[in-house]
Amino acid sequence: MIQQLKIFFYVLALLFSTPLIAQTNIKGVITEKSGEPIPGVNIYVDGTYDGATTDMEGAFSFETEEAGDHQVVATFIGYKKHVTEVKLEGNPIELTIQLQEEINKLDGVTITAGTFEASDEKKSVVLKPLDIAMTAGATADIPGALNTLPGTQKVGESGRLFVRGGASTETRTFVDGMLMNSFYNTSGPNMPGRSRFSPFLFKGTFFSTGGYSAEYGQAMSSALVLNTFDLPEQTESNISLMSVGGSASHTERWERGSVFGELAYTNLKPYQSLINQAYDWEKPSESLGGSFMVRQKSGKSGIFKLYGSFANASFALRQPDINSPGGSNRIAIKNGYSYLNATYKNQLGGGWYYSGGVSQTISEDNIDFDADRVDNGEHAWHVKSVFTNDSNEKVTLKLGQEVIVRDFTDNITAAEGQSLINEKTETLPATFAEADVYLSNKFVFRTGARLEYSSLIDSWNLAPRASLAYKTTAFSQVSFAYGRFYQTPDNERFRVTTSLSSEVASHYILNYQIQKNNRTFRIEGYMKAYDKLVKYNGNEPYNPTYFNNKGYGDANGLDIFFRDAKTFRNIDYWVSYSFLDTERDYLTFQSSAVPGFASKHNFSFVYKHFIDAIKSQVGFTYSYGSGRYYNDPNKDGVMNSQLPSYQDFSFNIAYLFRPQVIFYASATNLLGRDNVFGYQFADNPNSDGVFESRAIGQPAKRFLFLGVFITLSKDKSKNQLENL
Repeated sequence: MIQQLKIFFYVLALLFSTPLIAQTNIKGVITEKSGEPIPGVNIYVDGTYDGATTDMEGAFSFETEEAGDHQVVATFIGYKKHVTEVKLEGNPIELTIQLQEEINKLDGVTITAGTFEASDEKKSVVLKPLDIAMTAGATADIPGALNTLPGTQKVGESGRLFVRGGASTETRTFVDGMLMNSFYNTSGPNMPGRSRFSPFLFKGTFFSTGGYSAEYGQAMSSALVLNTFDLPEQTESNISLMSVGGSASHTERWERGSVFGELAYTNLKPYQSLINQAYDWEKPSESLGGSFMVRQKSGKSGIFKLYGSFANASFALRQPDINSPGGSNRIAIKNGYSYLNATYKNQLGGGWYYSGGVSQTISEDNIDFDADRVDNGEHAWHVKSVFTNDSNEKVTLKLGQEVIVRDFTDNITAAEGQSLINEKTETLPATFAEADVYLSNKFVFRTGARLEYSSLIDSWNLAPRASLAYKTTAFSQVSFAYGRFYQTPDNERFRVTTSLSSEVASHYILNYQIQKNNRTFRIEGYMKAYDKLVKYNGNEPYNPTYFNNKGYGDANGLDIFFRDAKTFRNIDYWVSYSFLDTERDYLTFQSSAVPGFASKHNFSFVYKHFIDAIKSQVGFTYSYGSGRYYNDPNKDGVMNSQLPSYQDFSFNIAYLFRPQVIFYASATNLLGRDNVFGYQFADNPNSDGVFESRAIGQPAKRFLFLGVFITLSKDKSKNQLENL
């Protein structure tokens, strides 16, 4: 007992001989900039375990035995770290902390109004590059796949992109930011063409249906931007054996670069012999072409790209013609085409990036129309430099300048010996500036403008652009876009005069989009106003009595898109619907009316299914377009009659015979529907005063394609499925 008392008094004395350790109480509230409390914030004294977590009211309270000068740190995901300097002396400390949101440009809100993007690089895309190639009915044609999206429509006699009431000439195409003219193969009247490039060349596709960036101009309706691959995965060779031709390519990859070369031959004679044709083909469509790509990295972030493509194509046929004494006309076309594109991009330091390049497009046609001859061509050069800065997390700045030079010629020689020669050159310099302002992860605002000059018409144009997007939930957002877009009139308008001004369109777009669990839903309304459209009198633009810019028009509509790759195993599908209300007073129209290429209702259903049991991917596409309008001279008014609806059911299948060998088959318009695209009327009435007519239909009821695709590589599982 005595021993225990000694120990007790010893401990008591020790306690009283040691200075008391002071404790400091730290409490407070943590809020957003708006004043809303933030629960779950981690707050602590730096270098210690003393701290707490805020409650639902954003409040916290804890004690620390530390003394002297210290830092109190507050951290929370999505917000910048906040540091407060304090002096701990035992006196209570009360803090009011306001956290600033940390801007994440990659995972934050993105502008989606008027934009569809096919890419593997961003989470917000609604299509992938593979979708472009594997859409039934598209036959691996980029515009063919894009025509299943809302805002576009099938114009069967053209095969080109018609966007939101705009003609196909109102869309411009760019490769790695550089202009590419003559995007489509040359085709005859009422004969659908296709684009010149395979989708496997590109890692991403940016397709704008309106309100696009100030970086792109000379397009009243749409911009199509194709971005090529940086470096391929490995060295490989590909062989394609098809019912309409064949191709062979080789890619050589080294550590910091690669080279690619391809040669392709196409001949439609086997197909035209198998499927009954509406035209009398004297020479089947035939082409020989190729392409090459060189890629080389430089330094830590630089890359140089060189891309080239060339082709020679020809065909000859007799087409029905109600005004020809023989009942048909002979058309023969030869086309020579080449495209060269060189680009370079690199990081400059200080948050600055550079991208720029030069491109050249050459396209020349020799056309025989019975005894008449037309030789036309266009040479275009494009030089461009863009500087981007994102050193400020809240602002991304883009500054750029470019020059486009176009030479175009028309040499028309009539059978009677009369000739018309038209040679024009347009130099079009432009500068643009644009800024993305990230007010938060939920709100981004873009503003910019483009200033350009056309030497051909001696005209300056200032085109403002603005857009914004607000993230309503973690998976949804609303977006708005406005833009004013100018375009030099088509080449054929300058056969007589250059006393014209730029045509112009103003876009207003409101978009809502939600993406969750591999499902996407978007709805978009728009208004588009046209002004200064070209008008002329007479049947032919090269023989009018006047040209002017007094035309106008509008296009208003609603686009709906839904895609689901989640609900059903190995099944992916999307549905698109477009409503279009449009009228124009332009060209030879005597009053405002619906243009002949516009359908009020357009619908597409795209279905893809990978079947493991048979190692195959099957797909089909159903497309519908309400009847377009046409002008019947036997009736009063303008565009006074309506065609039957357009309908198409297409099917494809890809069978993986071996890991490196694929069998592929496709059929467009599988059911053989006889779609009518318009009527050709006689120039003069018959004895009863009636203008006789003939229907303009499809060159053939369906198109069939068979192919075998072989890949040779070190990776024996590599194949061309992504290219089909």
